[in-house]
Amino acid sequence: MWQGSMFNIQSAGIKKDLGITINVLLTACCLILFFVSPSYSQDNTQKEGKQKVILDLQQCIKKAIDISPEIGETRFEEDVYSSKKMQADSALYPQIELLALTGPSPRARGNQVTSPDSTSRPTISGVFGSAEVTLIQPIYTFGKISSYQEAASSAIKVAKAGVNKKTSDIVLRTKELYYGVLLARDMKNLVMEIKDELLDSIKKTEKQIAAGSPWADEINLYKLKAFLGEVERNLNEAEKGFALAKDALMTNMGMPRGTNFDIADTSLSPEAKIPEDVKLYMKNSLELRPEFIQLHEGLKAKNALVNVEKSNYYPQLFAGLKGSVAGASNRDRVTNPFIYDYFNHTYGAVFLGLKWSFDFGITEGRVKEAQSEYNKLTEKKRFADEAIPFQVRKAYLDLEEARKNIIETEKGYSNAKKWLVTAVANYDLGIGEAKEVADAALTYAQIKANNIRSMYNHRVSYANLLYATGMDLKEIQ
Repeated sequence: MWQGSMFNIQSAGIKKDLGITINVLLTACCLILFFVSPSYSQDNTQKEGKQKVILDLQQCIKKAIDISPEIGETRFEEDVYSSKKMQADSALYPQIELLALTGPSPRARGNQVTSPDSTSRPTISGVFGSAEVTLIQPIYTFGKISSYQEAASSAIKVAKAGVNKKTSDIVLRTKELYYGVLLARDMKNLVMEIKDELLDSIKKTEKQIAAGSPWADEINLYKLKAFLGEVERNLNEAEKGFALAKDALMTNMGMPRGTNFDIADTSLSPEAKIPEDVKLYMKNSLELRPEFIQLHEGLKAKNALVNVEKSNYYPQLFAGLKGSVAGASNRDRVTNPFIYDYFNHTYGAVFLGLKWSFDFGITEGRVKEAQSEYNKLTEKKRFADEAIPFQVRKAYLDLEEARKNIIETEKGYSNAKKWLVTAVANYDLGIGEAKEVADAALTYAQIKANNIRSMYNHRVSYANLLYATGMDLKEIQ
């Protein structure tokens, strides 16, 4: 809640506070604190006179999305899980390992039965080379590979939904900043409108006093000038709020400081789109909201990882092939199959294998850990099932409230404007008091400010409704 400021007038016979609430002018300040970085990293390299950059809401959203490091980071997360999916898919294919060696070969004289040389005192008299290849083809892993594939596929979808979530956040943030600029501009124009009314009354009063008009009163002149001083103070505050709102929007889009920038719209207006039934928005939130997609696919991934750990209870079956060849410059090939010469041989074999590990509790602990992670995510989904529909309902009710407030405040400020015009006319004719002018100005400004704020709330509530249902992403596709 923002603290507002009041126009104060005091006189000998009248002591009454008169004010216009312009608290929403500080919207931009808060948006800077909550949504964007509080400082610039760019220097003021832009100079006055450069071509003005004017962007509408959709252009601002596109620019903010294009430069967002948050989206870039999340997209790399998607690449990480795509790489894991590639690894899981590749586990279905043979794994081949090749080892090649070369080095000195010890002397070996004689034959396969006797030799004058000893293995304990080798004499180097040649060189050898060898190559060994091993191929392992998984046959059955009790669901380990398929579970890894399923987990990686779901993780990719989670990452993609994460990109959409970040995009949706930026869309909402940009809308709030854009409407904040319009809000600050309209509030500034409202204060200037009140200022113009006061200046006109002050000029007429000064002329009447100078002409010696019998109904001219210097006390009324002092009242009006005191009121004007407070208006000037609020105008300065309004101008600062407008500048901050623009700076916040520019920072959100990564525009350099000093850019001659403005938005295409000149004033706030109610959201033109008519909202549909709230039940439709509820249904859309379940289907389109990125968080629901993340939770749904995340649960599938966690369940698959539970199955991965459970597969470690069972053996891994595989087929293989192994071949080896070696030759040395100082050795003859041994043809006796019962004698193996590491430096000069040739052999190959195919086989079936079984690998089974027993760890006395480690696997069970890993299964329980994976199951706990699944249960944690289940609780998050249960919370989201309740919280997100509530968020949809709240945004819908806020939208309806803002719509009704716009209608009522339009009636109010229209009548207050007539009151102000009449009060100023009576004052000019000498049959009215400065207090009446101030009261009328105060009432008009308050109701008009509430109308502007209601239009801002209407726009932001609709943006929140689209965000809560996931429908905002359709607008930028």
